[in-house]
Amino acid sequence: MSWRERFGHWYQQLSTRLVLSHVFVAVLVLAFALGVSQVTFRQYLVRSQMARLVSQADAIAPVMHGYFTGAIYPEMGVYLVNLLQGTLNDRVFVVDDTGQVLLETGSPRIPVTPLPEPVLARVLESGLPYRGILNQHVAAVGVPIVVGNQVAGGVFLESPLSLANRTAGSLTRLLVLGEMVAVVVVGALAYEISQRLAQPIDRLRRTVATMGQGPESVRAEVQGPTEVQALAVEFNRLQDRIERQMEQLRREAEARDALLAHVAHDLRTPLTSIRGFLEAIEDGVATGEQQKRAIHVAWEETLRLQRLVDRLLKATRIWSQTGSRERLALQAWVGKTIERVRPVADRAQVGVVWQNRQDGVMWGNEDYLMEALMNVLDNAIKWSPPGSTVEVISDVVDGQAVIEVDDQGPGIPDELLPRVFERFVTGDLSRQGSSGLGLAIVEDVVRQHQGSVVIERRPEGGTRVTLRFPVEEASLA
Repeated sequence: MSWRERFGHWYQQLSTRLVLSHVFVAVLVLAFALGVSQVTFRQYLVRSQMARLVSQADAIAPVMHGYFTGAIYPEMGVYLVNLLQGTLNDRVFVVDDTGQVLLETGSPRIPVTPLPEPVLARVLESGLPYRGILNQHVAAVGVPIVVGNQVAGGVFLESPLSLANRTAGSLTRLLVLGEMVAVVVVGALAYEISQRLAQPIDRLRRTVATMGQGPESVRAEVQGPTEVQALAVEFNRLQDRIERQMEQLRREAEARDALLAHVAHDLRTPLTSIRGFLEAIEDGVATGEQQKRAIHVAWEETLRLQRLVDRLLKATRIWSQTGSRERLALQAWVGKTIERVRPVADRAQVGVVWQNRQDGVMWGNEDYLMEALMNVLDNAIKWSPPGSTVEVISDVVDGQAVIEVDDQGPGIPDELLPRVFERFVTGDLSRQGSSGLGLAIVEDVVRQHQGSVVIERRPEGGTRVTLRFPVEEASLA
């Protein structure tokens, strides 16, 4: 691996990104704070120095007023100015109304800064005081001296800003040193924080990497920051869902294999009968009444095959959710369904009693709804003993169409009850020629119509199936 690849891998790590981002933000914040602090502190020093010069100028101006009016001798004026001068770094100029320097004090080592014409004009001609910075290095203050309502001259004070600049520079160096220390501290803290954040994520990554590599169940440790804990919890939930789906697929595969074997047996039996009767007719073995009987049995077996194929095709259409929907009256489609199953009930010597308490209008596919209810009624009739009764009640309760089907059969075994809606699950129903699709079709139809279905054992014996569908409006039956 080249150094560029190693650098890219290092840079892409979460811990590296966190450390660099924290350090970058810290540098920006500290640099901004450094700049603001330096500018603010220097401005404070300049304002303080300017205020001192203004105070000195206000003290010197009355003395120079006596100098211009002759109230004091020039030597006394020089003495008083030197006495009032703030520091040896200050320079004092006293000029007349033409700008001619009459008196000057200060250290000769300090370079003289010529007063610009606009400054002189402001003080001597306009009679206004002046405060400002000359050549960015000297603070200057000018005060006019007024004698008899006329500007007789002015007092100007200059003070270099070298002390303020040196003080601000010293502060800057201290702040830079503090910033470097702060960056190191922030980097160390960011590294520690990044490790605390990255370690739980890395553990979660290793856990995800082990998925599917062994038969054992994999779960992530719920540790670390709140967000990482939430991610681990969601991962565990996802793993639970995957395991449930895998278990569901395994059970469906087993049930599908059993169904295929059952369907193959159901297909082979009538085909064998049809083939045997046709061979008997072809060989001339079956003649007369025997031939008619053979043709009749072959016809019955053909119808049986057709019913089996039609049931599989109908289940496929329902599962693919194809078909149009329309407004349906609850009483109408329930009544049609019951009339269709009455011949089956009569052959089984089972009575069907229907009570419609309230009618309602719902939105759905009539064929699918009738198929679902027929599957429920077929099961109820199939498992009811001869001479018993299957009771059907249709009603509208709390904005829902409710259909209850009660039978007097042995009831569904407890171990099969949680799985009755799974596809291809037949249990003991396989001995009765069931395909294991009936109740799975019921659940799919109900779900497609935003309804619900509940199967429960009745306390007095038998099974109760309750179907619920939303209705648009209800009316009295």
